[in-house]
Formats: sequence, C-alpha cells, structure tokens
Amino acid sequence: MIRTHRTSVILLLLLVFVLGCGGRKIRPQVDDTKANVASDAGSSKQFVDQAITYLRDLDRYPSGKVKVEVLERMNRWLMSQKLDPNWQPDPMVAELPDAIQSLPGLQDLESRGFLDQPEKFASATFRGSEFDFLVGTYWAKTISDWVRKNQTPPADIQAFLDAQVNQTLDDSQVNDLGLAYLLFDWTVRHIHPVRTNELEQGKFAPGTSRDAWNALQLNEGDALERARVFIHLCRQQGLDAVVVKFGQDEDAPQVVGVAIGQELFLFDMAYALPISEKDGKGIQRLSHLVENPEDLQAMASKNYKYPATAEDLEKVTLLIEAPSTSLTQATQLLEGVLSGDATMKVHVEPSSLKDRLSSFKGVTDIQLWTAPFEAETAIAKRLSDPVLGQLFQVERWIYDTMTPFATARTLQLMCKFSDESQQLGARTMFMDTRVMERQFRIANPREQLEMLAVGGMDLPDDPKVQQFFLDRVRKNVLLWRELSSFNLGVIALADGQYDSAIYFFEDGTLKEFPGTRFKSAAFYGIGRSAEALARQDENKEMAQKAFDFYTDDDDVLSPYRRGNALRAERLPLLESKADAEEKQQPAEDTEVKDKPEETKEEEASKPESTQPEPTSES
Repeated sequence: MIRTHRTSVILLLLLVFVLGCGGRKIRPQVDDTKANVASDAGSSKQFVDQAITYLRDLDRYPSGKVKVEVLERMNRWLMSQKLDPNWQPDPMVAELPDAIQSLPGLQDLESRGFLDQPEKFASATFRGSEFDFLVGTYWAKTISDWVRKNQTPPADIQAFLDAQVNQTLDDSQVNDLGLAYLLFDWTVRHIHPVRTNELEQGKFAPGTSRDAWNALQLNEGDALERARVFIHLCRQQGLDAVVVKFGQDEDAPQVVGVAIGQELFLFDMAYALPISEKDGKGIQRLSHLVENPEDLQAMASKNYKYPATAEDLEKVTLLIEAPSTSLTQATQLLEGVLSGDATMKVHVEPSSLKDRLSSFKGVTDIQLWTAPFEAETAIAKRLSDPVLGQLFQVERWIYDTMTPFATARTLQLMCKFSDESQQLGARTMFMDTRVMERQFRIANPREQLEMLAVGGMDLPDDPKVQQFFLDRVRKNVLLWRELSSFNLGVIALADGQYDSAIYFFEDGTLKEFPGTRFKSAAFYGIGRSAEALARQDENKEMAQKAFDFYTDDDDVLSPYRRGNALRAERLPLLESKADAEEKQQPAEDTEVKDKPEETKEEEASKPESTQPEPTSES
C-alpha cells in the first residue's frame, strides 16, 4: 500500500511541474474605505470586519489571495492600536526549554503584528504565515458552532449525562459535558490517523508533523494532532481542555481532559473513545481514576491491555495547548474587538488556566505543551527536504487551488453542506468532482483542454507540452474521485445517513481504491455506521458487520486496532463470529437503500483499475 501511494505522489509531482493555476480576482464584499489608522482606532475596526468577511468567503477565492487581504487588514487595524509598553508574555513561556523559546514563533510576542510567511517560503507556498492560525481558528469556531446546534449525544451517553444532573453536576455543567463529548466525537470521525509515509519516518515527533489547521484541512493527524484539534474546538465553545499525561512514558495514552466544574473528564484520542467508568460506560473523571486505578481495566479488551498502570496515575501532568500566535499582545487586543458572529477565541493565557486547574484532584504538574511550537516548524522542515518539500507543494496544489475538490473541502470545513440559492454545497461539489473525473476520462484531448481552461488552469501553448500535461492529468485525476468519495462518507456519517455512509466508504472508497491511504479510516467509518444501524434498529446483521469491520482490518500497524477491538466487544446483539458463520443463511438482497444516484453512463464507464498508472518518465 505504501509503495502504491508513493508512486501516486511521484506522478502528481510531474503533474504539478507542468501545471499553472489561474485564479479569480478578489472583489471586496465590504466597504474598503481607508481609515486614518494613525489616530482613529474606532473606524479602523472596519479592517477587522473586512478580514473576517474574507475568511467567510474563503470558498469563493484562492486561499493565497485571501491570505494577502486578511493579513493586510489585520495589520492595518493593529497599527491604530496603542500597544502596552509594559505588556509581558505569559510567565509560562519563560519556563519552556531554551530550544523551544528560541523558535521563530516565540519571538517579539509583545510587539509583533500578524506575520507573513518567511521569504524563503515565497516561491514554494503561501502557507507558513499567521493566516494559517486565523483560518484554522475560524474553521474551529464554525465547526464547533455547527456541532453545538445540530448534533445530539447518542442514547448511552445521554443516559450517563442525565444521571449526573443534580448529583455531581448542575444542568449547565451537564450541557457542557455533553457538548464536549460531541466535539470529541466529531474529532475522531473527521481527523484520521493514517500510516506514516515512509519518507517521513523519524523526521517528526508525535504531534508535530502537522499544525492544527493542516490536520483539519487534510482529515488526518496522529493521536496528539487529534488532541490539538479537539482542544481547539473546545476552546471556541468556552471549554477548557488540556492534554493529560500519565506517568513518564512517552508512549503513555494520548488523553485530553475537559474541565467541567472541578473535574477533568477524560477522552482517549488514540482509542477514539472516552475513558469509561468501571462498567464500561460513561466518561471517567480524573479524580476518581487516581483513587481507583483498577477501573482502568474497563478500557482493556481481550487482546489489548490498556497502556497505563496504577503506577502511572501517581504522576499526572497537564499540558496546556497554546499556539505561538495566541500568546501575542496582538491577539489579546484582537479578541477584545471581535463580537457577534465574528467572536472567536484567539488569545490564550496559560497561567490563568494553570491557576484554575492546579487545585484539581490528582494533578501533580502543569506545563506549557511544546508540541504546538514544534508543529509550527513542520513546513520549514518539509521544505528543507528535497522530497518532502515537493510533496508539500503537491498537497498545497490539491487543497489550496480553485478546483472543485478543493472548493468542496473548504465548504465542508465551513459546514456548508447543502445547496443554497446561489451557492452549491459541499455534497454537490464532491458529487460533481466524482462525475468530473468520469467526464474527463471519456473526453477527447481537445475537450479535456477546454475543461481545464474553464476550470481556471493556465495551459501551455506548445502541443507537445500539452500532451505531456494531459497524460499525467488522465493518470492522476482519480485522486479527486477517491478523496471526494471518502469525504462524502464522512459527511453522511455525521448526518446519520448510515446506509449512504457505508456505500461511500465501502463501494466508493475501498472497492474503487483498494490502496487508499484512508483504508483503516474507511473500515472505522463502516464500523461506526453499521453499529449505529444496529443500535437504531436492533439489527443483528449490522452488529455483525460492525464487528467484522472493527476487527478485520488487515493492516497490523493500523492505529485504530486497539480502540476498534474495544468497540467490537461492546457491540449490542452480537453473537460470536464463529457462531454467525455456522448459522449463516443464503444472503439476502442487501442493496444500499440510500445509494446516491449516478447516471447509467457513469456506472458503465467506471475504471477497471482505480490506481494511478506509472509512466515511463517516472
């Protein structure tokens, strides 16, 4: 699987080498009157409003151009503000190791504006500026608002929450805990740990390969990068969340604790499950766990011990997540002027959070987490490597250009799923991308060039170069279909359209693209969908399907295996697999009820091979 993915990426590099991307000119949607930034702080607030408007329109314009507009307006606003000459960075910054304090992101916190990317990045990518932090924060706010308004806890979690009312938590705290669970569940369904690319082995410590915005955009991240996304979602809803480290072992569980009242409720990011109470249900408190470490056995499955011991619980360290931009005086001032729908949490005060959490039972130490600062250097590390740098440029082309897939992904992150009067939603854009792949594949060369031109591509005039270009587009355009199919499954799962989710994960992703890097994630998505159907309809067949997909992933290094094994053992209505096979009757018609309609022409023209084909030049 790794070799196939690597071949695909190398072919994409050839594609990008000859690809020129056009772009739409930004037309400001807000008043661009120039304020007197030297003296008029009130009127300069318009620049912040304009910057937020551009973030809201990110699906309409190329990200690189939006970045320029956002940073320019944020800095023009900041010029009108009176910086406090006595302002000092949070005291916890001074407690960081010297090597971390010397990183570029931690310099001039008291006086700097919103920085553009380093000049050495300019020819490679527009990423690497503080626009990344701003757009990631906007996504986290939008997503967490959508979750709060549209999602409800499953029946078992709701029963646990109901039992807490007026017992250990008041109504408001119970609501907060329910929201924390929903944000956690969103995270583990959307941020997927994938097998490490062989070219990245040993080059990034856990949690530092991707910054939080990048993990959100790509749907992927390891357990600690998942933790960062979860913490960002919680922060935007006013929930304090920290990484909880048991013992000294670096391989200890990757757990996030959410502070509700005077308790830390624990969520395991690697297992994709809350740490449960003794009966295997609910959400465990740190205070109870340190007094009753034997209750960790509830997280052990038949094949896997839980990787924490009673001895580990004797030392519990809390790690505070705070990106460098969130520690500046600029973001402290910015947070004070954001209001209404534009309200976002952009500034973090680690010492205040430390003061609040230091009295929590079981906590022995609280530190500022170094992983976010190291993750901010990931782009520089990639660009300094001749291969990883080119791979990063491919990634940027896939996600940051105005292709149907990239637009659909942006709409998905902005929770714009359905079509509106003058705007297609993420679902339609992903479906159009799947159809586009078929149309491109069956078109003649002249039609293919016209399609690319309509899509905004600047094409070469030389016929030989055009042919070279088209050969590679034909062999790699399937990537958009693969990514679109997977994301349609993710959307359907979140929407409770479980039959449709199974179709996109199983047929649209695994069957069409057996070498997909999201193979384990698709298995997980099918398991979650089938489990939901089993619980919803008391469907034994679906319970068995969930068990099979939770336990049959043939990737022995799959990061899902431990959590999936525990999920499988907790399934309802489940007889043993051996008994089920022995009693198996002739299969019934299991055609997916909600299978999305595709044209007969599309079905007939699906490719025999879904893997990009190598070329002699590669």
